[in-house]
Amino acid sequence: MDSKISTASLGFPRMGPNRELKFALERYWKGKTDVEALLSVARSIEEQAWDLQVKAGLDFVAIGDHYLYDGVLTWTEYLGIHPKRFSNVDPGTTRMFAMARGVPDATALGMKKWITSNYHYMVPEFDDESRVEPNFGDYLECLRRGIKKLGKSRASPVVLGPVSMIHFINFDDETKRNEVFEQLLQVYAKLLSQISNLEVGEIQIHEPVLVFDDNDLLPLFKRAYPSILPQNGSSVNVVSFMDDIGEDNYRWLVSVPEISTVSMDFTRGKTLSLVEQYGFPSDKKLGVGIVDSRTVWKIQPSNVLPLLSKLAQLCPTIQIHPSGSLQYLPWDLSSESELLQHPAGPVLSFAEQKLDEVRDIASTLRGMSGLDHYQTAWESFLDKVKAAESVTERLKSLSEADFCRNEIYEIRRSKQLKGIPILPTTTIGSFPQTKEIRRLRSKLKAGEISENEYNAAIDQQIAYAIGVQEAIGLDVLVHGEAERTDMVEYFAHQMEGMLFTSRGWVQSFGSRCVRPPIIWSDILRRGPMTVREFKVAQDLTSKPVKGMLTGPVTILNWSFPRVDTSRKEQAMQIALALRDEIKDLEANGCQVIQVDEPALREAMPLRKREKQEYLNWAVDAFRLATAVAKSETQIHTHMCYCEFGDCMDAINRLDTDVNSIENARSSNSTINSFKEYGYKKELGPGTYDIHSPVVPSIEFISSKISSFLECFPPEKLFVNPDCGLKTRTWSETIDALYNMVAATKAIRASLPTK
Repeated sequence: MDSKISTASLGFPRMGPNRELKFALERYWKGKTDVEALLSVARSIEEQAWDLQVKAGLDFVAIGDHYLYDGVLTWTEYLGIHPKRFSNVDPGTTRMFAMARGVPDATALGMKKWITSNYHYMVPEFDDESRVEPNFGDYLECLRRGIKKLGKSRASPVVLGPVSMIHFINFDDETKRNEVFEQLLQVYAKLLSQISNLEVGEIQIHEPVLVFDDNDLLPLFKRAYPSILPQNGSSVNVVSFMDDIGEDNYRWLVSVPEISTVSMDFTRGKTLSLVEQYGFPSDKKLGVGIVDSRTVWKIQPSNVLPLLSKLAQLCPTIQIHPSGSLQYLPWDLSSESELLQHPAGPVLSFAEQKLDEVRDIASTLRGMSGLDHYQTAWESFLDKVKAAESVTERLKSLSEADFCRNEIYEIRRSKQLKGIPILPTTTIGSFPQTKEIRRLRSKLKAGEISENEYNAAIDQQIAYAIGVQEAIGLDVLVHGEAERTDMVEYFAHQMEGMLFTSRGWVQSFGSRCVRPPIIWSDILRRGPMTVREFKVAQDLTSKPVKGMLTGPVTILNWSFPRVDTSRKEQAMQIALALRDEIKDLEANGCQVIQVDEPALREAMPLRKREKQEYLNWAVDAFRLATAVAKSETQIHTHMCYCEFGDCMDAINRLDTDVNSIENARSSNSTINSFKEYGYKKELGPGTYDIHSPVVPSIEFISSKISSFLECFPPEKLFVNPDCGLKTRTWSETIDALYNMVAATKAIRASLPTK
């Protein structure tokens, strides 16, 4: 290979081309297979990914990054860190899954969104009985397997760095953090020495927190590096992604002699400006993350070539790689025959195709080939994208009044949902997606049943869901969303401007996968999207039934957005479609409409300079969708698995009547953020974790509600689970909701009468 130009990967999708790992995990959790059968599937997928990367000609292939649940959780188990409630669980895979999913008498670890993505990670906990007790046996065995398959020079072990690890850990006593960090440094130094002794060419140390705006992190980086690095042997590549690393971190990182390669994301942030302003050492290799690992669109030569030209003048030795792990993308575009026939097909690229882009860029730098075929494909595609004039004109004609409810919250609240009890009980929206429902969907797609037959069968599912809620005694009901494959994909299918895949699955967390739509042109609603199912449900009960919508920012961020127009423009187009849907729901008698925005916080930029601009248009998009609602209509939203403290002004400006928030895995830190802010509207904090198969007891939920009442008065609270129930079984759902209602009734009875 050209010693000045090399190629690498930073990670690959883990579920497999057909979600083989998902199904293996779920069989294992149900006790249908043993751990060896699970690991056999995982290893097969991992080796398939290695083969693809070798076939693409990559010089360095990431190994040791194929996690069964998530990377932070896996490294937590490698390090032997666990809270005392898991002390009686066998270490290794058993304890790792127990921390992820919970077991009787031991609730799962908390969960958060991964930086600015829809991927989730488990939050490690360190309490008074926790210890650092590392066991890297499984990890080192994986590395040996990768080296045997790929060779020492190509295999590139991935290590989750110690500064990121210490940052992710939640301590019950913050005074322990520095002590534990020092212990981690000793552990990492020994581990990196062991890896170096395997004689691999390059070790990738991933430090994702390099991109955070946190002044407390740089001293930790300076303490860790170079002290943990091997004295000789393998070269070290420190990797960051999802934004630039900032001026201070950049200047320090490139100054550490023992770090051979610095790999950064050049698709986001101001990374190029950092290199131009502060230079780059001639004795180091610059890792250029120029192939975007979070979009399905191919590279555009008009963007890539000028950047490469500048870097080639500044840096003599360059490594081309994706901007991060390719885990955020579907596996392979070549299986999508319908998509490939679409005008957008020639400019789309999934994980396997991204490897080719890395190779082609490197070939261009070496002077062996060009990127003309990419440019030709983009020019042809963009010629076929036509603006929807009706949407353009609507957006141009908007006024300030279109973003404001007719009356302020304090006035309109008294007009809403008269007659429901204090501490009203409800759910977040979805009920179990059973095998029967999935079979119905498959039969419709295969043409085995008509749409009328399908709708009739869905109506039976709705009737069952309403009957269950009536029997349990919930106060505000939902229709259960049996007709919906996914909270984003379902709406996208009813909008112009969206494309869909058959196998475009992306891991969200654990075995949970989603199939993001692809936005390719202007978006507009074809017609009512949810009215039919709402009417079916509302006709079956005298209790209010929520209209259930997904918000504009979440539809945008949980899709693959266009790259030829701004995200703001796309969000506003989606908002107009939802605005029309809200009007239609109201016209058909809907009194409560929930517009979920779980992606609002996750998509917030890391840099302060960009945060407010994003929050302004994101909140405006939500308000554009919901401000059309009458004062008598109660608008709910739902948010989950994020820290809200740094965007409370924006959440308040959404002007919802009720905000249901994930809280069960956050030790009430979420509700406390709202309390500290002085939030005046109503909240529905999650009473139990729906991602765990463990059914919460009445006592557990009662204690949760009681803790909520320490933060907010009862008239400001709804009672609900922390998220939708589609992944649970009906027996788990019924038992948990029965306990939730029983706990609520007991709490109501204990409240002082007015």
